[in-house]
Amino acid sequence: MVRLRRLLASAPPEHSVPLRLWTMVAVLVSVFAVTAHDDFLQQRLTIPLLVVAGFAFSYWRRGKRNWWVKVILAVLCLEVSRQFLRGVIADPYHTSVPLTVLLLWLQTLHAFDVPARRDLLFSLLSSVILMAVAAAFALDHSFLLYLALFAFAAVQAMVHNAWQGVSEYAARLPGPRRPAPRAAAGAAVPAPAAVAAPRTALLWAANHLLVLVLLGAALVFAFTPRLEGMRLTSLPFSAQRVLLDVFAGRIVNPAYPEGPRGPDGGPPPWNPRGYFGFSTTLDLRMRGVLDDRLVMRVRATRAYNWRGMVFDTYTGTGWEIAEGRLTQIDGGVPPMTITRRQDESIGYTARHERVVQTFFIEEEQPNVVFAAPLAELLYLAADRVYVDRYGAIRLPGTLRAGDVYSVVSRAWVPQAAQLRAARGPVPEFIAERYLQLPPLPERVLALARRLTEGQPTQFDQVVAVNRFLITAYRYDLSIPHQRRPGDAVDYFLFVERRGYCEQFASAMTVLLRAAGIPARLVTGYTPGTLNPITGLLEVRNSDAHAWVEVFFPGLGWVEFEPTPGFPDTAELGAPASRRWVWQDLLAFGRTYARDVAARWPAAARVLDGLLLAAWAGLAVALALGGGLAVAGARRSLAARATPKEPAAILAEVYREMCALLARRGLSRGPSETVAEFRMRVEAAEPSPEVAAISAAVERVAYAGEVVTPAVVAAARAHLDRFRRRAGPVRGAAR
Repeated sequence: MVRLRRLLASAPPEHSVPLRLWTMVAVLVSVFAVTAHDDFLQQRLTIPLLVVAGFAFSYWRRGKRNWWVKVILAVLCLEVSRQFLRGVIADPYHTSVPLTVLLLWLQTLHAFDVPARRDLLFSLLSSVILMAVAAAFALDHSFLLYLALFAFAAVQAMVHNAWQGVSEYAARLPGPRRPAPRAAAGAAVPAPAAVAAPRTALLWAANHLLVLVLLGAALVFAFTPRLEGMRLTSLPFSAQRVLLDVFAGRIVNPAYPEGPRGPDGGPPPWNPRGYFGFSTTLDLRMRGVLDDRLVMRVRATRAYNWRGMVFDTYTGTGWEIAEGRLTQIDGGVPPMTITRRQDESIGYTARHERVVQTFFIEEEQPNVVFAAPLAELLYLAADRVYVDRYGAIRLPGTLRAGDVYSVVSRAWVPQAAQLRAARGPVPEFIAERYLQLPPLPERVLALARRLTEGQPTQFDQVVAVNRFLITAYRYDLSIPHQRRPGDAVDYFLFVERRGYCEQFASAMTVLLRAAGIPARLVTGYTPGTLNPITGLLEVRNSDAHAWVEVFFPGLGWVEFEPTPGFPDTAELGAPASRRWVWQDLLAFGRTYARDVAARWPAAARVLDGLLLAAWAGLAVALALGGGLAVAGARRSLAARATPKEPAAILAEVYREMCALLARRGLSRGPSETVAEFRMRVEAAEPSPEVAAISAAVERVAYAGEVVTPAVVAAARAHLDRFRRRAGPVRGAAR
């Protein structure tokens, strides 16, 4: 009962203003880190102001009985719990937002009732939880700034908390104490200089330890092995914005709102802010360079090409989607199950790996679902979606900044042995659609025959065409417009011999079809650049891409990459070999530097200068450090090589003896002579070894006796015997 009463007894109020201020700063940083996410912008202004007001109110009422405050806070806690339950019931597949809002309001309400130190520590612990939530919502490396500020504030709060505990413990110790200085009612007692100095030293040591811990954590993080499957993943969740059906399955590209053709029937004017391949047609006469704006972030268990559109009909100047018939899938409770049509059903059951992807849209995109092939489940707040015969998904409205959707795909990257073993006839409905070609120049047909003849399997024929394009042609975004009419693939293969990914993918598809191998062209985005801090793939506008899918009997459609400089699609979904985080950091730094150089040439020159100065400074520091190390080694070797004088050896023996005595409770005073110190030791506990060593030192120092090797040997023997004596000297005067 006594222990229970002690537990239930209210803790004494905490008067430390620095402890309260640093705890409040840590809480505010955690709140700002969470509300930096778009879903919590409406709480970003109200909750920090209420937190500040709560800490001020708690300090004002810290020594009073606040039963009425607790009643009000309990009622408000019930209200925010009711709001949480309403949010969960309204959207059971997106519970992270109402749960986070509940945590924010509980932290805010608790700020109005933190009279004691244990309550402040609870607020600090709750802020750690909020920082973990903020890390889960973070989409870029700006979270690192919040983390650094929080770590600094939390360390200050912990140091002041520890010092308050030490001070209270010291105040309870028996012994004479000076009367505590009086202070006004409710004011904090100022610490005397004797107390402030140790606290300053403790803060200095804690901050330096924080820097060392952060540097060590960064070093461990940089040398942590990163595997493909180790990336952070989250459960799929739907966007909060409901997509209304305004397009009825029609493809709409915001970059080309007027459609895929210009007023004279030719290609429309180039728009660097959007990819022309997200449409029902793809015109190979288009020329231009896409900018590097960030368009989406992707969290995925594995990196794939994010497939968007599939084209089946080659026109001689570009590509079209021949069939406009769509399958409507009605929404409801997520997820939507994507049904397969005949073209995509072959080989679908052989795809065993399910890849979870969550897409965070940063810039408006066409009404197309980008995902790893083949999409199986779609988590999205929409009344309906449309699926074409190629497995591509079309949305009722365009994707806008802030939209989030998730996809579960049945992905598969077959091995070369499986593809070589693929045998059997091509289904008639596949051959009819994916061997279609307009009249081609004879030299294109002859090239297809030359590349594929003599190859033992279909896979070897595909690889021969793929290798030929990668090795014989150059990827170049600066090519001029086609200077004469005619077939676009023929012009690329025999005249220009360089081009975009669309030219490479079109050439491979046409050559394979001419050789009797079903193939089609696909557009979408490459995986993007991994941000090693957030674990998200950052996809830019310039990552828009075109590649090829080839049909293998019994296996279905398989991706191939014909464009030089792009990773082989067989490497994207395959199990990754071990690599280190520092390699991802280096790659991310290169990408960032390239973006800076492209957008701000002057800033790039300044950055180059700073890097050059940093390398020069590092080289100078290494040179100076190496020189000092060599000089120190030489001095050490010289000191070891030079034999010591017997007198110096005797002095070392005496200093070691004094050090042993100090550890046993006897320290020689700065003004104490050898004889005085010897007599004090003998008074505490007689020691013949101490007496013998001290006598030898006295004879040398005061009688002028010459130190011989025999004297040194005797002193060392006495020191060894003294070292073996067990236990400290008791009753020593300190």
